Amino acid sequence: MTLETKDIEKLATLSRLKFNAEQIPAFASEFENILQFVGQIQSLDTKGVPPLTTTANISTSPERADVAVIPANPTARRDELLANAPKSELGFFVVPKIVE
Repeated sequence: MTLETKDIEKLATLSRLKFNAEQIPAFASEFENILQFVGQIQSLDTKGVPPLTTTANISTSPERADVAVIPANPTARRDELLANAPKSELGFFVVPKIVE
């Protein structure tokens, strides 16, 4: 697959990349290599291969009980958390208004 300069410029715009005229041929070559590699992957026979939902080995992963931890003094814990906030008021986080 050969990419034209207009294709590269469109990809750059969509990707928020900026290339000068000298960089476009190098990017086109690298991108064509990537597309060839993807083509190789797509040509693989995957019949009989079960879908992969996670790379973690769930059967050997340690698990813990999902139990709520209630601190001895909830007010002290809240104050500790609010100390990290840029702004707080009356025991709550203050965030900028984003909806009119």
